Amino acid sequence: MKKGLAVGCLLALLMAPSVMAQGGPRLGAGAYFGLSFPILQDDQKSGTDFGLKARFGLGSIVVLEPYLSFVKWGGPDPVDVVVMDIDGSKVTSFGLEASLGNFPGQMGVAPYFVAGVGSYKVKNEATGYESSKLGFSAGLGLGIGLSPMFSLDFRGKAIVSPQEEGGSKKAIGATGGINFTFGAR
Repeated sequence: MKKGLAVGCLLALLMAPSVMAQGGPRLGAGAYFGLSFPILQDDQKSGTDFGLKARFGLGSIVVLEPYLSFVKWGGPDPVDVVVMDIDGSKVTSFGLEASLGNFPGQMGVAPYFVAGVGSYKVKNEATGYESSKLGFSAGLGLGIGLSPMFSLDFRGKAIVSPQEEGGSKKAIGATGGINFTFGAR
């Protein structure tokens, strides 16, 4: 984690001259909602994904997005005759994603690539399961700039979070949201 933070700080310092030459960074905020589809998990079904993010546009195409996300998966299906009255897990995550493209305040259609790292806390009150580990995400998105201040954001990404007892929780997220850019002209 410390190495990742050091690399991020180094990249920010290296990009500072380019950012300042363009009149400074572009700042924004966004909210999104969508679905989360667990992969290879018999004990979970698809559920909802809601989140908030800040947006820091650096240079001309790099955007850093600190985020906070809340996922609620559905419970498992009954197995044969056995009725399982277990709710799905809740996943709370926060971290930093970086995208190449979809710059704040950009007009028109902007496809982009996104990747990130975050802390993923998986908790199931019905079973007493709880795990919090560092995880990773990567995916593709499409930004649609409606005006210099507002844009729509659609993305799909894969998430992998190793678990304390071994193995990992994996999911595909599909979300849509709206972004607001501060000080856009």
